Amino acid sequence: MNRLTNIDLATSALKRGKRWLKGASRALEDERWDDVVYSSQMAVEQVSKAVLIALGIEYPREHDVSAAFKRISKVENVPTWFLSIIDELATNISELAELRGLAGYGYEKGLDADYFKDYAPIAYEKARKHYEACAKLLFELYRINVNSN
Repeated sequence: MNRLTNIDLATSALKRGKRWLKGASRALEDERWDDVVYSSQMAVEQVSKAVLIALGIEYPREHDVSAAFKRISKVENVPTWFLSIIDELATNISELAELRGLAGYGYEKGLDADYFKDYAPIAYEKARKHYEACAKLLFELYRINVNSN
């Protein structure tokens, strides 16, 4: 049986995060505001887990992995530029995870897509920057590159 390494798994998670980010971008173009928030959250979650997997950090099997993400600051060889934005990235994770359910199931509370109209561009921008930072880190540490795919 062929076992996947952490780097293989991290690469797969990064690719998945990139697809979620593309979905968020298309939802933004289509003015599907709730889908922007949901897809942005999924992008952030996937790329955050990619980093955690690559670094060998255990994380809970839930959407908000911000506490585990903060443990990156204790890992050797993580560049200072990334360490300087850990708190911001962890905030992105928890903020978007908190809104994920409402974005996916807001109709149960009588909300429509327009509820997220003002926040959707912000959510996408957070996800884009989050993806770029995590992808840059994985490239610097492990030469993981999904831009050609």
